[in-house]
Amino acid sequence: MNSSKLRPNVVLWWGVGLAVVGALLGIFVPSLSYYLADSSNSAGGVSNGLLSFMEILVRVLGAIVPTLGIVLIGASIVMAYLRQLLRPTLGAMVTARRQSMETD
Repeated sequence: MNSSKLRPNVVLWWGVGLAVVGALLGIFVPSLSYYLADSSNSAGGVSNGLLSFMEILVRVLGAIVPTLGIVLIGASIVMAYLRQLLRPTLGAMVTARRQSMETD
């Protein structure tokens, strides 16, 4: 039987990673866009259309990525809780095994 790779600790680390990347995106991208806007006045500059597209893209990603990270952190907590809640107890497993051995 193949085991799922969707485990609470994997989801938790993806959530933390996305939240950190989203925060860094929100911190460093405005500085980068101001730098690019200043360099657009020079001879080898970037076009204003490209800067506008990048700004829209970064704003959308800046709104989605940290939110998705936070949601994944919460989902991992729920997954871990449900795994603990739904895990059969050792006594139930021993009883089920005993019953299956008696019927054979």
